[in-house]
Amino acid sequence: MIKCKAARLAVASIALICAGLSAATASATDRDAFIWAPSKTGANAYRLRAGVRLPGRWDATAGAEISMRAAPSGKLDPPDAPFRLWGLLSRKRGHPAAARSTQINMDFNALSGVGNIGLGTARTWIVTPALDAEVRRNLSLQCNAYENHCRGPSLTQSARVIAPATRTSVVVHSHISDDGLSGLSRIGVEQKVGNLQFGAAVVDPLLAPRSVFDVRYSLRW
Repeated sequence: MIKCKAARLAVASIALICAGLSAATASATDRDAFIWAPSKTGANAYRLRAGVRLPGRWDATAGAEISMRAAPSGKLDPPDAPFRLWGLLSRKRGHPAAARSTQINMDFNALSGVGNIGLGTARTWIVTPALDAEVRRNLSLQCNAYENHCRGPSLTQSARVIAPATRTSVVVHSHISDDGLSGLSRIGVEQKVGNLQFGAAVVDPLLAPRSVFDVRYSLRW
């Protein structure tokens, strides 16, 4: 019953958010004001991210995201598609040769009651005419509204070396959580081809190394 009420409240919230922000951005162009980003996240899995944008000193966006996954038979699995509300504040400083950005993101899953708050920073710079570098850090906190419980904060970091000419990247990830575990969690190579991104990596290379391969596809308009 609580989850049903929360889902209804979430739907009503989306309607209010979209109506209010749409009115506020009526003077902006549709391309600048509205977000519509469907993507394929797996063999039979899709995600739709929709919302509105309010440009300014801090770029503000808010909206909803729906994810769906189907079994080989075509039946949706699970029956209740994950549904969440999200919001994002971001700010960029500097210039292409050495830029910094800050992001504050929030989301709430109306079905599970799980909410997340994250603070992320990124720094990019040109190392040589043929190579760029990027360092990202993200601090996150997860809470469950139905259980009145929060997990300890988690810190993730990544370093990336990019060859802009070929769109090839070498990426290293590390992770630190409240249980004290830290260290190298993933190292791999990524290649972008149009809207496709191919990846090959070794996960947990120091303790229990295993290889993973993935393909991602995204489309925005």
